[in-house]
Amino acid sequence: MSAVQSRITGPVLRRVVQPQNILEMGMAFWSTRAVVAAVEFGVFTQLAAGPLSGQELMDKLAWQPQAAEPVLDALVVLGLLRRDRAGRYSNSPRTALFLDRAKPSYPGGLMGRSSRRLFNLWSGLGDLRQTRRPGAAQERGDNEQFSALYRDPAALRSFLIGMNGMSTGEAALIAARFPWKRFRSFVDIAAAQGALPVHVALTHPHLTGASYDLAAVGPIFEEYVESFALSERLRFIPGDVHNGPLPTGHVICFGRVLHGYGETMRRELIAKAYDAVPIGGAVIVYHAMVDPARPHNFASDLSSPNIMLETRAGFDATTTQCSDWLRAAGFVGVTTRHLIGPTSMVFGYKPRRVPSEP
Repeated sequence: MSAVQSRITGPVLRRVVQPQNILEMGMAFWSTRAVVAAVEFGVFTQLAAGPLSGQELMDKLAWQPQAAEPVLDALVVLGLLRRDRAGRYSNSPRTALFLDRAKPSYPGGLMGRSSRRLFNLWSGLGDLRQTRRPGAAQERGDNEQFSALYRDPAALRSFLIGMNGMSTGEAALIAARFPWKRFRSFVDIAAAQGALPVHVALTHPHLTGASYDLAAVGPIFEEYVESFALSERLRFIPGDVHNGPLPTGHVICFGRVLHGYGETMRRELIAKAYDAVPIGGAVIVYHAMVDPARPHNFASDLSSPNIMLETRAGFDATTTQCSDWLRAAGFVGVTTRHLIGPTSMVFGYKPRRVPSEP
């Protein structure tokens, strides 16, 4: 301690051993709540029209200046807002793209729902580690979380729009990094609002596609697809993955679906996909996966306990596990590609004849 207090060695040691970064990690919910509150009140949407002074912004939001000014300044420090010399606030390039409600890349609905739902769920992390029981009340007894969500139209729309915003980046990469030229059609299982089908269709005009999901999702998917003038090439197929075979297509996609199920159900769905594609067809699985080739991936490591807190059987598999399941179902040429953040895709082909590039 005397060395830390020394005028000579103290400054260097305090930079090395000071606990500030540890405290910031432990108190990270401060910044989380500041960001989510700004999203929920529409701060970034208000600023999409142009810079506003602090007072103008607070008048629009009906915020109290003494409480609001420190939050706005914290958002500047976080790099989400900018403040010019005149004291006017504006969006950073990232927030202009992702946190304006008018943009199709907006994930704010999911952020708000996740904050309201998951903030309290994560207080049960200690119990989860001891019992492996989810903290979600909707996953107790005969209840099931997503069944309840699909019965609430407003909550379902908000959830799907949020999922769409979160999936936009990975959908664009899948459209670019998978050999779509080999195929003519695809089916995305539970495509949410339609990020992947839309990006694939826009990138590859020769393809037709579909989303297969519960009927309640249909109008939300169709509205989004129509906004891109893709209704003639993308359709919605109502159904339940638990009942009967999957729709047929040259490529079957599972995005952020399998991680909500246990291993047995995942194997069953992958086997259904094998039956649904023709010889030379393919399956793609993409969601947050722990990639042994990319250690110390913070988001991937914490994504698995998150899905465990939400579902009784869910977990995030490793890319190795997912590859093994595809091979066990009969797929060959199984390949792993990291996409963005914690998300990777694993894909494989139904054997005997793999179409070649035209």
